[in-house]
Amino acid sequence: MLERLLQDPFYDTPPPRSTGTEHFSPAYLEERLEACPGLAPEDVQATLLALTAQTVAGAIRRWAPATEDVLVCGGGRHNRPLMDALADALPATEVKGTESEGVDPDWMEAMAFAWLAAATLAGEPGNLPAATGARHEVVLGAIHPA
Repeated sequence: MLERLLQDPFYDTPPPRSTGTEHFSPAYLEERLEACPGLAPEDVQATLLALTAQTVAGAIRRWAPATEDVLVCGGGRHNRPLMDALADALPATEVKGTESEGVDPDWMEAMAFAWLAAATLAGEPGNLPAATGARHEVVLGAIHPA
């Protein structure tokens, strides 16, 4: 199953790139599971963990080979098997949580949204067309006073 998942063309697209449930959805996984009947749930989870570590490491090796440190935040930081798999897949790179740089890994998303809110309040664009594929910069969100 891992080999099938690794064949997805998304992993070969150059950065900047982004996707979400419009591509990697439960239906996407179900379709691939049909080709591997009888996989135990723990085997599916282990496969998805290996997929995550391999695709992150592969993207770093391919698109950012001089990377020395990988900073992990969010729930992944608390996933010891994932952190170990990333470290194993990137032996010449230090894999660590953002707390090593003074940022609580659980606060990264909140900090990003706070930054976006501050940009909106200042009337500044909050998107980066080179990363998102948007046609131009725009102020994101809206302010609705009470």
